[in-house]
Amino acid sequence: MIRESDRLAQTNNSIDENSIWKALADANRRKILDIIRESPMTTGEIVEEFSEIGRCAVMKHLKVLEGASLVLANKNGRFKKNHINAVPLQAIYERWVKKYEAQWASNLLQLKEFAEYESKSNHYIHSIMNDQANTITIQLEIPIEANINLVWKCLLEEAGVWWRKDFYTSAKTQNFIIEPFVGGRMYEDYGDGNGLLWANVMVLDAPNNVELKGHLSPSFGGPAMTFMKLALEEREGGTTLTLTDTTFGNVSENSKDQLTAGWKMLYEDTFKKYVESKK
Repeated sequence: MIRESDRLAQTNNSIDENSIWKALADANRRKILDIIRESPMTTGEIVEEFSEIGRCAVMKHLKVLEGASLVLANKNGRFKKNHINAVPLQAIYERWVKKYEAQWASNLLQLKEFAEYESKSNHYIHSIMNDQANTITIQLEIPIEANINLVWKCLLEEAGVWWRKDFYTSAKTQNFIIEPFVGGRMYEDYGDGNGLLWANVMVLDAPNNVELKGHLSPSFGGPAMTFMKLALEEREGGTTLTLTDTTFGNVSENSKDQLTAGWKMLYEDTFKKYVESKK
């Protein structure tokens, strides 16, 4: 019987991702892994599980799986049994899934919270789920003649200075604030604890990017949910700000045109000029 420590010793230092993906791309090879997942089997026993392909084809598939270290053959008495090796699969999981799963789980939780919230508000869910629901994505690349740290500082810490007053939603607004921490608010401050929430900070990776999630109520063109990412990349002679804004719900192409024009006015014009004036 092959011990887990033996499998680790054999594969930890020789994982070939290309061969793993190639091996997993075939449905028959995936079926073989499913068959031996619970218990090791001889080649003959595996062949009996296939009615559509013959012994030679099964052996070729096993050879590919062995080459990718996904199957290990171990002689047990007179018979050679095929064992599944989970180490390469774990390596794939660690690299391609694990570091993103928290973000995926967070997004799904936020979608659940949104659905539960909207279900309490008259026809919101119907509006989101009916045939009128759409998704629009806006992306802008804005070159700024300033170093990345200055751009980051202005982007988050000085939003109240450069945010345009004609973008305020109320005459009561006294300041515009982006709280630079995960869970922080992007909001208009009316004073005395009053205000309007634009979004919350989902991801903060200073000075590289900030991701925000917000809602649009019917009074502001919704109901809809919006995800915005502001990413900075330092390049020769300055920094490139990439804005990506994805909105889904009760939105239209006309909404896309309006949002695009608004973000260009705010970031390509006002913010860019503000940062470059400080340089």
